[in-house]
Order: sequence, then C-alpha cells, then structure tokens
Amino acid sequence: MKIIGATGQNGTGKDEVLKYIRARYGVPFLATGDVVREIAAREGIESTRSNLQKISERYFREHGQGYFVRLVAEKIKEKGWPVAGISGIRSFDDVQILKNIFGKDFILIHVYITNPHVRYERMTKRGEERDPHNYDEFLRNDAAEESIFHIKKAEQNADYLISNDGSLDDLHHTLDKLITEKGLLENI
Repeated sequence: MKIIGATGQNGTGKDEVLKYIRARYGVPFLATGDVVREIAAREGIESTRSNLQKISERYFREHGQGYFVRLVAEKIKEKGWPVAGISGIRSFDDVQILKNIFGKDFILIHVYITNPHVRYERMTKRGEERDPHNYDEFLRNDAAEESIFHIKKAEQNADYLISNDGSLDDLHHTLDKLITEKGLLENI
C-alpha cells in the first residue's frame, strides 16, 4: 500500500496535486475537508470557512485531534485501494496518525506558494463558497487556520516540497518528475 498525502496552506493547490495524480496515474484520493463539509450539510450549516473551522474544533474536542484523517484512513482501508491520496492534512497530529497507520508507506508532500497575494488571487478565481471575499479576510483565515491546526509544523514534516508558484503545467511537470525520479508509484 502507498498513501500520498498533501499538506499546505489554503489555496496552495493540495487538491490540484491529488486531482492530477488521479487523472494521470489513476490514484484515487479523499479529502478531509469533504468530511467536514458533509457534516456541515448534514447539520444544515452553511459551508463558510468560519463555520467549517468551528465544526473542526468541535469534533476535535469531542473525538480528539486527527479525527478526520482517521476517518479518511479507515475509508481507504475499507476500499482496499493499493494506492491512494489524502488531501487536507493540516496538523502535526494528522501527520503522526497517518505515519502510525501506514508507516513507511505514507508519503507527505508540502505544496506551497511563496507569495500570499498569488494564493489569494487563485482562491478568488476558483470562487468556492468557503473562500474569502477580501484580502483582510484571507489573512484572518490564514491566522485562524494556523492557530487551530499549526499547519507549519505539519509542513515541516513533509517528505517532499513542491512549489506551485508557476503555471498549472509547471506544477504537473514537477509532479511527474517527482513521481518518476523518486519512484513514488513503483511496486504498486
């Protein structure tokens, strides 16, 4: 089994990395954020970033840190996928839980964008309900996410770093190179 995880700040392209790996290499993936959004929908709560953060905090209090990655890991095991991706790995606890569950078969990629203005512009272009409506809100969301999840600590534990500062083609080329040179999908 091989599990490829993606971590990074909001809007860095974590899901894009795993969507590309799915399209190019046939690797299915699950996102922890989808679990949180399912809970919001079930509870009739609007999927704003603030509401999703509150749901995450509540579930962490009730079920412990790493609750969502444990659910995603269980789903992957139930499906029996020999290789899969996980997006939305936010905290060091998430990383530790996945390393404990999957051992050396868990690979973590930190996706980053150097300039926060680029991240903000890309988020406004994708136009998802949960995305900020102005740059100040974007900065507040970043600060809140870091306060809740300590994303930087998770990022520091990544096996590989991938810049998403360039074009989509640049990102895809970088991924192909990483997968080929490091043999990430060999022996699957």
